[in-house]
Amino acid sequence: MSRFLGLPRRSPPRLRTARCILRAGDEFLMVVHSGVRNFKRAHWGLPGGHIEYGEAPEDAVRRELQEELRIAVTDLGEVGDYRYKGALHRVYTAAVAPAIEWFDRGELLEVAWHPLEAIERFATEGRLHAGYEAEAIRLLARSTRRALGA
Repeated sequence: MSRFLGLPRRSPPRLRTARCILRAGDEFLMVVHSGVRNFKRAHWGLPGGHIEYGEAPEDAVRRELQEELRIAVTDLGEVGDYRYKGALHRVYTAAVAPAIEWFDRGELLEVAWHPLEAIERFATEGRLHAGYEAEAIRLLARSTRRALGA
């Protein structure tokens, strides 16, 4: 914390992770990262992870998707930044084929496609990893419908 004219001034939160809303039609890929299982209930989140020092967020999300799911995405859309545990987390989106042929079982415990209604139910039940996932997916779904004229 720095001071200016005797008043405390906080530094802006730093960007900690890059996550991606992968979509196939009306479904979204959610994952359970190892270490976020709460007793017997999975806590679903978005694929992605930590941004390395000096790494661009876009490069981080592409690297994480390659490491976790062996998925290479070319066209990324930025959804926005979300605050969680004192840091910012950048969320992107990309359309992919629904077949997930492999995932890193050391990093991910579960991988599944879910419609928005299921993700909203996870949010209500407290079964989302960070809590912002449903809001980000809802925003994306709404803007996609608007773009399609629906």
